[in-house]
Amino acid sequence: MRAIQLLWEAIMEATKRGRRRQDENDGEEETNDKASPESLVLPPEIIAEILLRLPAKSIGRFRCVSKLFCSLSSDPRFAKSHLDLILRNETVRSIHRKLIVSSHNLYSLDFDSIGFEVTRDLAAVELIYPLKDDPSIFSEMIRSYVREHLYDGGSEVDEDDRRVMLTLNAKSHRRNWVEIVGSSNGLVCISPGEGAVFLYNPTTGDSKRLPETLRPKSVEHGRDNFQSYGFGFDDLTDDYKVVKLVASSDDFLDASVYSLKADSWRRICNLNYEHNDGFYTSGVHFNGAIHWVFTEGSHDQRVVVAFDLQTEEFREIPLPDEAEDCPHRFKNFVVGSLNGCLCVINSCYEVHDDIWVMNEYGVAKSWSRIRISLLYRSMKPLCSTKNDEEVLMELDGDMVLYNFETHASSNLGIRGVKLSDGFEANTYVESLISPNSYGM
Repeated sequence: MRAIQLLWEAIMEATKRGRRRQDENDGEEETNDKASPESLVLPPEIIAEILLRLPAKSIGRFRCVSKLFCSLSSDPRFAKSHLDLILRNETVRSIHRKLIVSSHNLYSLDFDSIGFEVTRDLAAVELIYPLKDDPSIFSEMIRSYVREHLYDGGSEVDEDDRRVMLTLNAKSHRRNWVEIVGSSNGLVCISPGEGAVFLYNPTTGDSKRLPETLRPKSVEHGRDNFQSYGFGFDDLTDDYKVVKLVASSDDFLDASVYSLKADSWRRICNLNYEHNDGFYTSGVHFNGAIHWVFTEGSHDQRVVVAFDLQTEEFREIPLPDEAEDCPHRFKNFVVGSLNGCLCVINSCYEVHDDIWVMNEYGVAKSWSRIRISLLYRSMKPLCSTKNDEEVLMELDGDMVLYNFETHASSNLGIRGVKLSDGFEANTYVESLISPNSYGM
């Protein structure tokens, strides 16, 4: 990578020299686009091959150099080739992997900076908020939240957003505005408020607001209904999809799916599940499917419900019988991913110290219980480090690094970010995939 960077710097220096020569000749004759400076140095095919091996952020910075660079880096086919090169190489993929954190704003962290051998106070870069092109949407979401939750829907909220935020900050409970639904191939699906969903590339800043879905007729107006999203990539159709579940009653869910290629929603079916588990959690993308934990009504048995992104069908994965042995009154479970395996975690806000892991995906007999040395009331695995021994997790509102070999743990902080106010996190790879040009 360093050799490619040096070669690119040499090309850039030669390009500057070519520009100087061109400027000197401007007084004698006009030039046209066919004689661009970089074409005097290397053929476009060679330049494209070099660009493919550079980080996405570096390529983005070169867009302003010339029309050729801008055209190459903005081409959806070039973006896909760049992504394929990253995904094929494990070493390169780890270099491009980042952590996105939501806590009153969005932040990006270098994934390689996380580990027991480095500082516990991590550095983050504040991301460009994807609502910058239409700030009125975000402002109205804030005002609506204040009206509903702080003023009981009574009085009008002052149009000055600073006063609204001061009102929010004065409350003991602060809402985490941006829900991170999931990520795939550099695109992150986020929801900054009810009914608003964006596909966002943190590397390039490109974002796309999804069209709103039709409200199911059976959903009561004004009712605080269960609602959950899931996001993933369909390898078969080369398409990014968002699935949405909305409660139409206490034991029915209305399911619909969004296709980025078609840029539209399509209703799938009704599901007969009670949705008391994971009320505020998004579905987890694993092994080509989105997963939730629901209760199967006829047998009153919890199951993992998986939505297959290719077939767009739902299937059930049974939980181990012992998982229901939780003695607490409100037994809740959330699904996650741990070291390349599907897992289920107790989330009943009572103390637990175990995780259920499915060692062979789809095989019910492969569930095993893992005990950890930490007690938790709520917990969610976020990602594994390079050696798969250390796992970054959200544990009772803290960001914790846990080593499954030594059972050592360490609380992590982010400079300038108050995680105690609540946070969500996920990983993503740096890519040039744009939600606005994909499928064109």
